Amino acid sequence: MNAAERFCKAYHQRWLASGETDGAHWMKQLRDDAFASFTAQGLPGSREENWKYTRLNKIEKPEYGFWGQSGFSGQLTTPLSAIQPGGRTLLSGVNRLVFVNGKYQHALSEWGPLPEGLILCRLSEAMNTYPDVLRPHLGNIADSSAHPFAALNTMFMDDGIFLKVPQNSRMSAPIYCLFITVGTERPMISFPRLLVVLEQQSEVSLIEHYLNVESLANTQNQNHSHDFINAVTEIELGPGSRLQHYTLQTAATGESHVHGLHVNQQRASQFCSHHVTLGGALTRNDIQIRLTDEQAECCLNGAYCSDGVQHVDYHTRIDHLAPNCRSQELYKGVVQGKSRAVFHGDIVVHRDAQQSDAQLVNKNLLLSQEAEVDTKPELQIYADDVKCSHGAAVGQLDPMALFYLRSRGIPPEQAKTLLVTAFIDEIQQTIATTAAQQLFRPWMQAKLNALMGSS
Repeated sequence: MNAAERFCKAYHQRWLASGETDGAHWMKQLRDDAFASFTAQGLPGSREENWKYTRLNKIEKPEYGFWGQSGFSGQLTTPLSAIQPGGRTLLSGVNRLVFVNGKYQHALSEWGPLPEGLILCRLSEAMNTYPDVLRPHLGNIADSSAHPFAALNTMFMDDGIFLKVPQNSRMSAPIYCLFITVGTERPMISFPRLLVVLEQQSEVSLIEHYLNVESLANTQNQNHSHDFINAVTEIELGPGSRLQHYTLQTAATGESHVHGLHVNQQRASQFCSHHVTLGGALTRNDIQIRLTDEQAECCLNGAYCSDGVQHVDYHTRIDHLAPNCRSQELYKGVVQGKSRAVFHGDIVVHRDAQQSDAQLVNKNLLLSQEAEVDTKPELQIYADDVKCSHGAAVGQLDPMALFYLRSRGIPPEQAKTLLVTAFIDEIQQTIATTAAQQLFRPWMQAKLNALMGSS
């Protein structure tokens, strides 16, 4: 029995054989449709163009345990104050929703005042309380027929986060969504699902943080089991709405992490993504943006730092479907050891999307002879009045810059760390929210220090 067949069998055991339902016919239909899509597609293989550099062996081999099957008690023994590098407390004073191995933890979460009309709750609660609000969006932004891991997530999702921001509403403090994986004797699998809906002229900041508590040891091969996180985030931006979205992945070195970010943007909406990958044995990030009406703008910024035998794969696609839209992409990678990074950025300017403005840049820094980067920026332009550009670069540290720093009395490893930090700092500078800066910077600097072998 291969991995896809095992997932299908687990689906029957979870929802069909057990007789469990959530009381909503449309939700059952959504899962069944996703099951049909996954059955038709299976897990992607190397013969598929978008997966030819990424092997799924690490995901296919384990026999995963679901919640309640692994013996995990649901108690997190590591205090939250010990999770952030340097013992810093994790963003107190914000609305913080914490999930451990896919299940919501009320005792670890923190709630503050919310604007009138704003809905922020667990997805399982929203399925029963706000089905009419959920139904037009859930599963309709992420295309399960084109993304097998989106289908797999939809098959098994039973909890996550639902956020709906009403018209003309604004939140100054970000919403912090923390997904913690705790290793067990049996490999664990979880399916975080987020649905975010912003109505006209609303504004909010959202932070997603994925981590394994065993990654706190900052050493190789600490995980006793190969856990798998399959996350999907769906976002609908109404006219004139604005979303600052942050994703930080600090998984353990023995964990696989697949994340799909799917966004629909309406007229004059603004979406800015800051996506940072630091951990995980195998990481795949699919980012899909649709600019469906005029004057929509999106900005994608990302950084990935890998060492050992880590594999990081970013696939982005921006569809310009309407005139006068603008998109910018900047991704930077630092690759060390025998690790491998893959970047495929695709911008499609459709026939009616005249006067589109799109720029895509991917830059990579190789720190070892055995590290590898495969980068492919791509433009598909079907309109004739556009302003588009793309570029990619892969290189090593500048020896002249190193010589300059050495001549000023800076030790070799410290000089290298300074240059690498300066290279990646362009991404850190794009982080506009103060709370996000406080969260991201310690993790990113700790990873860079580890890559350079400095303290």
